[in-house]
Amino acid sequence: MTGLFNFFTVNLLSSAIRLATPVILASLGAALCNKAGVLNLAIDGKITVGAFVAIVTTYFIRNYTAFGMANPEFSTFIGVIAAMFAGALLGLFFAWLHVSFRVNLVVLAIAINILSMEVTVYLMRVLFKQSGTWSDPSIVQLPSIHLGFIEGIPVLGRLFSGYNIIVYLSWIAVVVFSILVYRTRFGRHLLAVGENEEAAVSVGISVRRVQYTALIISGVLSGLAGAFLSVGHLTLFTRDMSSGRGWIGNAAALFGFNSPGGSFWAGLFFGFADAVALRLQNVTKIPPYIVQILPYVMTLVILSFVSWQARIKSLRKLL
Repeated sequence: MTGLFNFFTVNLLSSAIRLATPVILASLGAALCNKAGVLNLAIDGKITVGAFVAIVTTYFIRNYTAFGMANPEFSTFIGVIAAMFAGALLGLFFAWLHVSFRVNLVVLAIAINILSMEVTVYLMRVLFKQSGTWSDPSIVQLPSIHLGFIEGIPVLGRLFSGYNIIVYLSWIAVVVFSILVYRTRFGRHLLAVGENEEAAVSVGISVRRVQYTALIISGVLSGLAGAFLSVGHLTLFTRDMSSGRGWIGNAAALFGFNSPGGSFWAGLFFGFADAVALRLQNVTKIPPYIVQILPYVMTLVILSFVSWQARIKSLRKLL
């Protein structure tokens, strides 16, 4: 029992919260699109682009503007905003091709994911003469925010205080998403479009506008997730920076039944699995490649579970 408590420490839980942040943001973006009737499988590529844009913008603002030289943290915040804008543009591009021209979702997603990875690597070579990983000492990580009203409380202080702004924004996004979907006119239109596009059109709802909006918001969340990876959690960019977090986010959205709360807790679950995998590498002699596949094994298990539940519901309807 003592060994168990030594393994599951507050530091492990804190690490899980950090690692869950990009998955939570990705899952919220995926859930929003699913509710609009669009399977957004391009989130992984948008996270990669967001990570690249965030760190490159941070670098250039930091080194080539007076504001960045005077205040290093300012350049990092601008990098985060640029990543969100880049994600929004990718979301708009995705919506334009799929909603306006009915390009196949799967083909479009694969194209965007591959293109995002290769273009960012190409630009890294052109701009910085690096091909694998790039970083620069001038880049400053997002600062941690310390919540004075909770820091003095044992355990809770260490668990909920000391993260950067993107972590807290991911929590706020859950609340905003809930209000948007269940308490606004747009939310009612979103649910109507997801349930039946033809019925939504018959009552005057613009399916095009709803799906465009959902995909753009999803892009913003994906860009924010990418910024967390490159300037929030680390201060570097590497090839395929997302490491499948977009796909895991899609799985988390399905596991959470596309609800804001469900997606949040599913994202935390995957973050916890990731943290446990890292912890196992440090305290056991299990081969690293076995430990590293743990989050992906959990993804497959959850997708199988969701598929099984959907089949059971279909059988019940037939009976």
